[in-house]
Amino acid sequence: MAQDAGPQTPPRPSPPAGDRPPSLHKIEDQGHDTIVRVGHVDRIWSDFYHHALTAPWRTFFYSSLLVYVGVNLLFALLYMADSQGIKGAAPHSFADFFFFSVQTLSTVGYGGMVPVSRTANMIATVEVLGGMMINALATGLIFARFSRPRARVMFSDKALILAEGGHLHLDIRIANCRRSPILSVDVEFALARLIHTPSGRVVRQFDPLALQQSHVPVLRFACTPTHVINTDSPLYGLTENDLAAQEAEIIVSLTGTDEASGQTVFARSAYGFDRMLYNHRFVDIINAGPDGRITVDYTRFDQTESPLDENAGMAEYLTDQPD
Repeated sequence: MAQDAGPQTPPRPSPPAGDRPPSLHKIEDQGHDTIVRVGHVDRIWSDFYHHALTAPWRTFFYSSLLVYVGVNLLFALLYMADSQGIKGAAPHSFADFFFFSVQTLSTVGYGGMVPVSRTANMIATVEVLGGMMINALATGLIFARFSRPRARVMFSDKALILAEGGHLHLDIRIANCRRSPILSVDVEFALARLIHTPSGRVVRQFDPLALQQSHVPVLRFACTPTHVINTDSPLYGLTENDLAAQEAEIIVSLTGTDEASGQTVFARSAYGFDRMLYNHRFVDIINAGPDGRITVDYTRFDQTESPLDENAGMAEYLTDQPD
């Protein structure tokens, strides 16, 4: 990506967190939607399957319970309208009609209570038909929620910028939390920022950040994709103030195939430049024991170390690197 003429300098370190106003990610890093949509109404019935599939388990459970109880209450009231229509039920016992509705909806039919009038039989016929559809829908939704492929992938809490070997590079650590490996993993970094077009419009632009190794054949434990910030990098020559003015952040996406299920899995995260650490590198989390067994210490996953004085500025740090 072409840069404006002028001196080229690497990104500067962030000021202390207390000196910076809090900012929200424009691209949600964990799927939490913080965007307010104006002029668009997200009606649940227009996309019921997607809402039922993506709702939190707590919401799904209590919503299902509410629908189940509500349907049975409705049919219990209908049965009570013909209080003599159910043999074995007390004429004025709402509980009896409610439990008869539960038995009918689930097609259990213990035989203690049976419809005897034409009206009760018609209501029971409608309820049995609705019960079969509700049960089929609930079974399909629960199976889909359990079988939906998910990548149990950890992303480091911070993105690191470090100079080694005379080059500045951006590192983000990624780990597989499952016992089964992820096969044919593709990792992609992108710089998302607001750009002013010549016509004066403001658009969000995504610039790919080339990685030293974007394809990993097998992700069993952890890997650290690296982007070198050289003259070909969209980050080259941008200062911290430039990035803040452009509301820039790093988008990380991962795609692979779960070996156990054979399904394609996805994961993503986002890093604003308030989540960057300078002059740091990740500590090692993989150790080989004397018996040949490999130990992966996930408690140290986000731990970093500074090879130099962590309070040193970026310019001072770079002067200490070999030419």
